[in-house]
Amino acid sequence: MPPPWVDDLFPFPTPPALAKLVDIAWEHAFIDEDMYDEGLLITHYDFMFDLEAAPGAPDGWKTAEVRQDHVPHVPLWATPELMQFGHLGTGTCVGWVVPAPELHGTDHPTALFGQEPGARIIGRDTRAGLEWMLSLGLRKQNLRDDDRSLIARLAVELDIQPAPEHGINPDGSDAVVPLEFEVPAGWKHEPDVNGSGVGVLAPADAFTDRSYVYSGGGLEEILAHADRLLDAGFPATALLELTDAFHDDHDRFAYLHPLWARAYRDLGRPQLAARLETMLPMYQRLPR
Repeated sequence: MPPPWVDDLFPFPTPPALAKLVDIAWEHAFIDEDMYDEGLLITHYDFMFDLEAAPGAPDGWKTAEVRQDHVPHVPLWATPELMQFGHLGTGTCVGWVVPAPELHGTDHPTALFGQEPGARIIGRDTRAGLEWMLSLGLRKQNLRDDDRSLIARLAVELDIQPAPEHGINPDGSDAVVPLEFEVPAGWKHEPDVNGSGVGVLAPADAFTDRSYVYSGGGLEEILAHADRLLDAGFPATALLELTDAFHDDHDRFAYLHPLWARAYRDLGRPQLAARLETMLPMYQRLPR
């Protein structure tokens, strides 16, 4: 039996529901008595997604391939608050909405993102999101018997009830799952203006007293407005302005990102500022 895996996959402890998936896949990632194959773990749930990250080999065990150090990155069209734990193989990721890492939440809403602007919320937490993903797996044609058995095992282990009709309205349209956060006392959540992003969750005094209205002007006007907000001590409202400007026109990213990073730092979110930096090369490569 291999020793327990080390939980260093994400910037926070892996939520229990996803940790259970890693536990099960860990059992199947060992080729023989001293050989660990990370790829077997990552692809164990390939009927719904590949895992974003895998634990390293235990001390003293050989690896079937050299482990690539996991470099956190932000998928195309997403913002740093969206942190993926799986890839669907279509350009879409599944992951968490983490608007305020400094709160050290033990679980987070789950969403699909990366193939188009914004995020589609699929669960209020990891367990609900996995129920949605397993239900999606059950809707696949030619699902292997082994995968059906794995889904049944996960349903028992997670105490959930995946079903092909889960997440689908009677008319065949997708059911809408609201984005809901636990808002601490003295904080507030302000949604973005067009519904493409996740809004901003922050202390109330980091917002202006006025109701937020996106300036929606030219780039120079947007940057000047955000700069004034930051100088006045309102980084949360500045962050709303900058992310709304990004969703309005992704080509602006290189111009927005210095003030955007400052807003994160002023809010005490260096993790999100670091993730923002990983986005710059991607948007510099996009055709204009």
